[in-house]
Amino acid sequence: MRTLGWPFEFRAQPWPSIASHLHGALDGSAAGRTVLDIVDSIIATGAEALLAGTTSMFDVVVTPKPVTPAPVDVVVVRQTYGTVTIEHLTHTGRNDRIQQPAHEGVALFWQFMIEKFGVHPTPTGAPPDGRPS
Repeated sequence: MRTLGWPFEFRAQPWPSIASHLHGALDGSAAGRTVLDIVDSIIATGAEALLAGTTSMFDVVVTPKPVTPAPVDVVVVRQTYGTVTIEHLTHTGRNDRIQQPAHEGVALFWQFMIEKFGVHPTPTGAPPDGRPS
């Protein structure tokens, strides 16, 4: 089924709360470790000032700040059975989805952030060399 972005009001949660929720839900399990590694990378790079997030039990939904009214373009991150799925849901319906081994998840997530939202893993969101994307 094709969707036109995130059809709901995007209720952003603080990134430390998302990380805490995932740490508690995973309880040391490797089952969703990649999703947690992605959240930790958002916090570690300072990109939490540029990206809004929310979570279900184990999925993370990300959109750039400031959050717009629905429908919202989002990237959804899921991990299942050793793979990570990253899906870009757009309000135009030009959705994009990729599934790769879980160990590629953090790099793949940042590739999506750069390509879809223009946000790099730096505190300013700019490329490391300072040139615009």
